[in-house]
Formats: sequence, C-alpha cells, structure tokens
Amino acid sequence: MRLFARIAIAIASITAVACSSDDLPSHIDSNNRNANTRGDKHSTRIEIPALSNEDLFITHSTTVNGKENITYSLAHAPERKHCRWTAFTFDASNRAINWKRDNWDNTEWRGDPFQPDPELPQNAVFTKEEINWNGYVRGHLVASYDRVYSKDANEQTFYYSNISPMISRFNTGLWSDLEGLVQGWGRNSGFCDTLYVVKGGTIREGEYTQDGTCITVPKHYFMAILCRYSNKYKAVGVMFEHKSYLPGTVSDYAMTIDELEEKTGIDFFCNLPDKLENAVEGLYEKSHWRGLN
Repeated sequence: MRLFARIAIAIASITAVACSSDDLPSHIDSNNRNANTRGDKHSTRIEIPALSNEDLFITHSTTVNGKENITYSLAHAPERKHCRWTAFTFDASNRAINWKRDNWDNTEWRGDPFQPDPELPQNAVFTKEEINWNGYVRGHLVASYDRVYSKDANEQTFYYSNISPMISRFNTGLWSDLEGLVQGWGRNSGFCDTLYVVKGGTIREGEYTQDGTCITVPKHYFMAILCRYSNKYKAVGVMFEHKSYLPGTVSDYAMTIDELEEKTGIDFFCNLPDKLENAVEGLYEKSHWRGLN
C-alpha cells in the first residue's frame, strides 16, 4: 500500500471516541483477534500486553474512596525469577503527587522500603544480596515516582517482583530521562486523558545474561507508551541497550510499537480493537511527543 494511503487510514483509525482504562465504547469496532482470553481479572485492560500461558499475571491495587485503584500489573516468568513486563496507567485517579519517597525514613523500613511481593513465593525473585553480589543496583520498572498518589501505591513499587538488576549508570542515564518524560506526559491533563505504559527488560532466550548467582540480567530495556487525549490516540516505543553509556538522547531510540514488538516478541496493546491497534502501532510522529523533538 502506498505511504500516503497508509497514513490516511492511520489518521482515520486513530481518531476515536474516548474510553475508560478498562473498556472501549460499544460503538467502536470491537473486532479483536488477539485480545487476552485467559480470563484473569484485569487482563483485558488496554495497557495489558498479550499473556503467555507460562507467565503468572499479577495486579497490585489500592483502595481509594471505597473503590479499587490499579497500581500496576505484571507478567512474572518463574523460570527467570524476573517479570516479563509491567503495565500501568496515568489518569485522573492516580496522577496526583501525595507522597514523597523521603517519607520512607519515617516508616518501619527506615529508608529501605524494598520488600518481597506478597503474591509470589520468596524464592521466585532474586534478593538484594544477589543483586549487590553481582555489582548491579535495584532498578525499578514501575518507578517509585510513577506511583505517588498514595503511600500504599508507592510501597508496592518496591516489591522485588518490580525490580530488575541494572547497571548503575544505565539506571541514572537515558532510562531515567525517559522515566521523567513519561511522568511529565502522564501528569499533564492537557497532554493526555490516559497514558498507558508498559515497561520491561528483555528476558526471552538470547536476550539476557545470567551472572554469578544466576540472576537474570536483561540485555535491553524498553517502554511502550500509548496516549489517549480528546478522542485521539498516538503511540511510541523506546528501547535501550543495557550498558553504562548510551550516546545521544531518548529520541534517538524511539520507534513505532510495531518495531518494538518485533524486537521484544511482545504483543503490546493487544486489547485494542484490531483496526485501532494496527493504526496506532504502525505510526510514530516525533513532533507529537513533547521532549522528543
């Protein structure tokens, strides 16, 4: 198909009626051949990628005004002792800043709030000692500052299931820069109604190493981001090699979601109707993303 025809179809498909974090309106074409069908609670939310039968699907949440508020979800690969991805949203219910990480000094954790995930056996993830022994830092996937709408939500980001062994300079380099951009987009109600975010490290065969005590260390880290604002959608993927120094800026590593899916083997945003999914995942415009210009 010619390029101008593809773009015209994409623009027509990307414009859609606004939807909640869980469901699309019934009058949007709901045809979807690759939606999650495992039946897990919350597995059909828009931010959730395609689930494999081998992975454990976990959702952490808090209660706000008597209603469940999703903190984040993850797909955990027991054989790797590492999650395959984490997924969450920024929206009106959770973009507020009501908690500061410095406050941990005044809690029972005394500045070190990392803890086992209560939904997993303790031997299903690596430990602080294993990470330190191999010279890595405890890198968040869902960042602490992504979830500061409450103490409870922030606490859940410190579960070891959400932690990955990262090179220190990688964690504080372009990965941190991208986290800042995503937080800025997600907390700007003039930029998005809902921002759907998937983060992870590559753990499929050949895409990780096992150092020392056999902890799984991803060779690359990625984010897939979908923005909904004023009845329109746009998406971008970013992937970094896991090393101490990366040249350039975040925009040098941006790509379409289709390209990111090819590199990671993960089917992102599979719960979108096919027509909308195909349109947004195949198109990336740098000028549409503040900070990537």
